[in-house]
Amino acid sequence: MPTAEARIPTDRPGRYLVQLCKHFANKGRHLTHRPRTHTLPELRPDQIQVEWTDSDGTLRLPWGQCTLQAVPGALRVRVEADDRENLERLQDLVDTHIARFSRRDPLRVEWEPPRPTRHGPAGS
Repeated sequence: MPTAEARIPTDRPGRYLVQLCKHFANKGRHLTHRPRTHTLPELRPDQIQVEWTDSDGTLRLPWGQCTLQAVPGALRVRVEADDRENLERLQDLVDTHIARFSRRDPLRVEWEPPRPTRHGPAGS
């Protein structure tokens, strides 16, 4: 499953996490009224699931998932999808909204492949 991660430096990671999640939870109306430059499929409100706290959030769409985590000094974002095209849609969704919400003090999203995780018994 294609994935990508970003660490967005900010001194207000929780604020951006909650703002993004509340925005997406607004029945997804904003996702169906996008500028013509975006090629997002039509979504019904029941196809969007958003859960969040002040420090963690998850957005589930038919074409992928976005996980958010507020940590000291940064907002961590992980997107995953079934294919590269849908992964890029999720990345574009995050990029566009972060740019919009951080207009006064612009934040920059730089995507990276996910870090490998260690598997195996503890201590190995």
